[in-house]
This record gives sequence, C-alpha cells and structure tokens, in this order.
Amino acid sequence: MTRSVALRTFFIFALVTMLAAIVGVTSAVEIAEVLFLIGGALSVVMLFFIATMPRHSLVPVRVKRRR
Repeated sequence: MTRSVALRTFFIFALVTMLAAIVGVTSAVEIAEVLFLIGGALSVVMLFFIATMPRHSLVPVRVKRRR
C-alpha cells in the first residue's frame, strides 16, 4: 500500500465514520455505533500506515557527457 492509497482510504473511512456518527446521534440505532467504532479504528490504522511508510527520495546519479 502506498502513501497516497492510505491517505485516500483514510479520508473514505473518515467520511463513513462521520456519517455513522450523524446517524447515531439522530437515532438510537445500534449499528451506527458499531460502524462509528469500525470506521474510527480503520482510520487510525490508515494513519499509522501513512506515518510509518518511508518517503521516496531522489538518488543522485552521475551523468557522463560525451565530447
């Protein structure tokens, strides 16, 4: 999984978590609480992946010029 994929999935899980929280606050539905907890846990995992992945850096390469 790359950093961009982890970041995208974090935002998707954050959106699902917010929607579940809104549904959970407006009604007494038990499944909304479960979705909120699952979405929050998955968001934390995606943030962990983003934080621990190494960043790609450029490697200097010598170029020989022809004369």
